Amino acid sequence: MARLVLHIGTHKTGTTMIQNRLHAARAALADQGVIYPAAGRHTGHHMFLTDWIALPAAYHQPEGGLAGLSRLADRWRATDATVILSSEEFSRAGGRGGQVDFAALRQVFHGYRIRVICVLRSQWQFLQAVYLELSQSAPPPPPADLVAGALKTGQVDGLWCDYLRLYDGLRTNFAAGEIRLVDYGAASETRRGLLGEVLRQAAPNAPLPELGEPDSRANVSPPPLPVWAAHVVAGGPSPGQDIRAAAEEAWHLEFGSSRPGTILTRAEIARLHTRFADGNDRLANRVRGIQPGWHLSDRPPPDTTLFREEVTPEYWIRLARRLAMRTARAAA
Repeated sequence: MARLVLHIGTHKTGTTMIQNRLHAARAALADQGVIYPAAGRHTGHHMFLTDWIALPAAYHQPEGGLAGLSRLADRWRATDATVILSSEEFSRAGGRGGQVDFAALRQVFHGYRIRVICVLRSQWQFLQAVYLELSQSAPPPPPADLVAGALKTGQVDGLWCDYLRLYDGLRTNFAAGEIRLVDYGAASETRRGLLGEVLRQAAPNAPLPELGEPDSRANVSPPPLPVWAAHVVAGGPSPGQDIRAAAEEAWHLEFGSSRPGTILTRAEIARLHTRFADGNDRLANRVRGIQPGWHLSDRPPPDTTLFREEVTPEYWIRLARRLAMRTARAAA
């Protein structure tokens, strides 16, 4: 019987890296009966979700996403293959971004055994990563507003950060035994790494092929506090390259290139922990029968972390000087 594996993200949990490496290893995976479908020039399978999710035009296909899924399901239904579809857009909470109709998707893949793999990371890390992602294309909300919205709604930019509610939504269409949760922090530190853990959950009986080194093009987040500082200086519009570069240069000069930072304050991280810790514990209890001992890592930032409220006046002075130097060079 054919198997369908849905790797649904969540967002900012190494999805681009996983998609790049699975896409590059399609031939080796196919030799083991694991099918990672080609998706045009993209490595993830967002193109199949365009009937449900508001995605850029580059992902839209003439036939539509649902038609593409139907064709894919028919191709492998009578085989013993394991088909992996990977898109973080599967895990959207709804709203203006849309939401996948899993009931319709199950109907398309009738006759398949299904497994859903969902990677989760601690809420404070997730919010910071979403802020950095938003900042690449438009001015993001101030960090305090982002935190306030998450505390109130359990979402950030249409994505679940209340993981118990995300799980409850999945359970309306999938049995408990069809869902596997992966802890991003713990899996990243294992010998097999995050990709190895996802593949172990996806195809537990298939020998893992050589997947090569991580792709440097993966969507890795930049240092967070210089990004925030650049937006503060820009004062509304997206900061130009000179402001972004000056903010990062000033960070390296004032605090060193290896010091971690966070756009959140100590109090905001504490409030996020208080808001979501109970739900995280309840989620661990919900999956205990299927995944004994699973829990979500919620480690505080390292002791050397610089928090948003600890950014010094000297840093802002350095930033202003670096920006003035860049402006002067450009004028010359």
